[in-house]
Amino acid sequence: MSRLNYRFAVNSARAYLRKRDFLTYGSQLVPERLGSESWSLSWAYIRRIDDIIDSPYIPREKIRGLLLREADIVKDALNGYYIYRESHPERYMWLYWFAENINNYYDEEVRKIIWDLYESAVLDIKRRGRVISMREMKDLLNKKAVRFLQLYFKVGQLDLGKYADPIAECLGLALGMLDDLVDFVLDLKSGYINITREELEELGINVDLKSPNFVEKIINSPFFENRSKIILALLLKTRKLAGYLRDSPIKYLILRLTEILARPILSGKPLPGQKYMFRFGRVLNAILPRDETIAYEIGHRMMKIALKVPQMNPGVFKAIIRKIFK
Repeated sequence: MSRLNYRFAVNSARAYLRKRDFLTYGSQLVPERLGSESWSLSWAYIRRIDDIIDSPYIPREKIRGLLLREADIVKDALNGYYIYRESHPERYMWLYWFAENINNYYDEEVRKIIWDLYESAVLDIKRRGRVISMREMKDLLNKKAVRFLQLYFKVGQLDLGKYADPIAECLGLALGMLDDLVDFVLDLKSGYINITREELEELGINVDLKSPNFVEKIINSPFFENRSKIILALLLKTRKLAGYLRDSPIKYLILRLTEILARPILSGKPLPGQKYMFRFGRVLNAILPRDETIAYEIGHRMMKIALKVPQMNPGVFKAIIRKIFK
């Protein structure tokens, strides 16, 4: 089948996401057909770009040049000027068909979110190799993590009503902060320092990336516990907001996401390198056929059932939270 075919593009994006982990792949099984297809295309493109710019082997200036070229391609695609050729990178195929869907079925807000996400990638590159302030970090997390969830809700056409933005803010900040903790060492190798100037000063730790004790000092400091409490507070607020949602599958999705994000903390100190685990991911992945069109139809129905089952025992979840916030 030609790469210029829409169905081929969607299925190749889904196959790419499937190779990563089930949580990455499973997100596109939740929305209805159009939302799922559009999200698969956009999510695959975002993940591919993230992989490229996060590489520790590519110099910062080269990455900036790449992002500038990507911005031109995105702009042309959204304006209907870009013409995809089979010789082009696979990610441009996903982008081309995503832009077609955006132009045909979505409102202007999606475009604004896309450019905020692009700006977050630029900000990320600019902070490479330096410690930034708390204000800069919050701005980055808002553009990167909060806007990311807003994109998912919008593109996936998930109905969260007036709670869409508040939930995206709480859950997005929690996700962004947790990512910074579990990717701390890996990001440091790429030049990203996931601790702010104010936090280092409060801990009395000097910035010396060449020091073999730098990471050890941070891990042995209260930094991880302090961030963990902030994350759990955000997840608790998210769960309260989810209680107001009328759409049961969406409510279950938000609740299960809070449990998945809380697990690295509630199971102990969120050490660098930990993974997010979806409890039924391996089983679902094994059951779903390799034909991604059929896999979506089956997976979409199965996810509605899987999301009803808590990732953690609700009683244990609440008990640990109460103990932490005593």
